Amino acid sequence: MTVWDDVERGLSRDPATGLNTAQEACGRWTADPGRLALVVRHPDGSRERWTHAELYRAAARAAGVFAGAGLRRGDRVAALLGRQVESWIVALAAWRSGLVLVPLFGGLGTDALAYRLRTSGTRLLVVDHARRAAAAAALAAADSDAVVLTVAARDGSPVAPGDTDFRAALAAADDGPDRHTSAADLATLLFTSGTTGEPKACTMPHSALLSVLPFARYSLGAGPRSTVFTAADPGWAYGLYSTGAAPMALGSPRVLYSGDFDPQAWWRVVREESVTCLAAAPSAYRRLLGPLREHGAPATLQVAAAAGEPLDAGTATGWRSAGGPAVRDGYGLTEVGMVLADLADGTPPEPGTLGGPVPGFDVLLVDPAGDPVEPGADGLIAVRRPRHQLCDGYENRPQAWAERLRGDLFVTGDRAAPAPGGRWRFLGRADDMIVASGYNIGPVEVERVLADHPAVREAAAVAGTGPGGATVVRAVLVRDADHPPAEVLEGELRDAVRQRIGAHARPRLFSYVEALPRNEVGKLQRARLRMQDGSRG
Repeated sequence: MTVWDDVERGLSRDPATGLNTAQEACGRWTADPGRLALVVRHPDGSRERWTHAELYRAAARAAGVFAGAGLRRGDRVAALLGRQVESWIVALAAWRSGLVLVPLFGGLGTDALAYRLRTSGTRLLVVDHARRAAAAAALAAADSDAVVLTVAARDGSPVAPGDTDFRAALAAADDGPDRHTSAADLATLLFTSGTTGEPKACTMPHSALLSVLPFARYSLGAGPRSTVFTAADPGWAYGLYSTGAAPMALGSPRVLYSGDFDPQAWWRVVREESVTCLAAAPSAYRRLLGPLREHGAPATLQVAAAAGEPLDAGTATGWRSAGGPAVRDGYGLTEVGMVLADLADGTPPEPGTLGGPVPGFDVLLVDPAGDPVEPGADGLIAVRRPRHQLCDGYENRPQAWAERLRGDLFVTGDRAAPAPGGRWRFLGRADDMIVASGYNIGPVEVERVLADHPAVREAAAVAGTGPGGATVVRAVLVRDADHPPAEVLEGELRDAVRQRIGAHARPRLFSYVEALPRNEVGKLQRARLRMQDGSRG
């Protein structure tokens, strides 16, 4: 029996006759009324506990709200929400009623949100009160007439005049449709940044869930006896699928923290909720290291999983020496899911490297033509088409998807090299993507904002090295003759990027040049910029 046979046998229904993400992640567990699905912890110390039965009942009513708003099968529902229960109510409601979920990261700025709303054809948007102003600006920029439902503040404050209160609508709604869907039906449209052109709209069918179940089982160790604390935002694939719906489908209760990152608060949540698996970006593990050294690891914590950016050897070594569980590194991308990882097989991770392919995936190193490289040589990471893949195309850029394929291989833009013991050493992005603080940042979007400033003639965005060796966004500018002092200009540019794209994309370093390097046809050569010095923070 193959891994994929085992995955399919573990579902509540035969995927050949029908498959629904909401049913597998939540509905299947509702026969046990006390079975815990989700715990949401808040900065004030309070908690919300949701059983699968309660969560699925709320999703059924949300489906009724969506139907009452005129939505029909295949329509798009966007969620501009954070680490909160409403993210899961909306997702489950969309999936169970045959709608298409459009997850939106809460840190996106006006331009980025407007593009996603417009391109997806969003008919209805559910937004948290804290992001309502950003949503209004984005809807106006997108010229969208989408229905808007607002999640009110937890302190009882009403939503703004004219807005519809999402929770009140749920309380008054009847159950909505529970539609039959197939494995190939579109479940989610999730945008990922690219290095050229506009962000790509990744189409994720209902079978997408199956593609991340091996990672959740064999790397996270997810199952009925585990409790997973995920720090990832549900606006990204890692938070929505890999550490979200996948552990739920395997029976793991999940824990979310709704506040901003706070190492002491995180450790308190891990202890009080008896967390067995913590999943976060390497940058979070670096900041958790101090309290770990001071207080030691909670007795229940068995697994620490990292993804989203390369895990540096110093953090991995420090975590282990401080008494924490060895950090299991993982590699994946929105298009194919998590395909390389340290596994829960007893093999200790080696700092600075990551484990081999996740069971069910055939991963190899190739040259740009898709041919395997010589033994021992580095190359592009390529994934042979598995039985189930997280994404099956780019809705808005089909040619870009076709360019990634070499027969049955999906060739990524990332380079790696083989390491001893069948391990891998990640070398970085072969293209110009900037991976900083766990986020993939498309330089084109940043450059557009920078170039809009009247004092900037040309701009480029590349990866730079910040304090402590962390990767940050570095802006390379050609200034206009009449420009403000550098300190003023840089502050204005940081604010502009934060407002229009998100705080995660704002430049931390700046360089100034007379002209940007370009090839003979005028294409910007970012690789040359990455090799140049002269940055200022």
